[in-house]
Amino acid sequence: MTTTAPPRTFADLEPAGLEMAVTCQRCGHEAVVNDTDVRLRDQRIAGRRYRCARCGAIGLPSLGTRRLAEHAGKLKVGQERR
Repeated sequence: MTTTAPPRTFADLEPAGLEMAVTCQRCGHEAVVNDTDVRLRDQRIAGRRYRCARCGAIGLPSLGTRRLAEHAGKLKVGQERR
């Protein structure tokens, strides 16, 4: 039985057939992270903070199969609030 290493960076998501969706815990807005974005490719997945683009509340990430990948290109990547 062979096991594969879990994805560590956003670049590891596509070859594994995974995508990351972030859901706002306040308003329920869901956004798919565009893992092909040059700014994110080499960023680590673990330890990142996600914020809702609509209300600024904490976003809860979840990994799943690539069901919404075609929509990821249409979403804008929001800047994290400081």
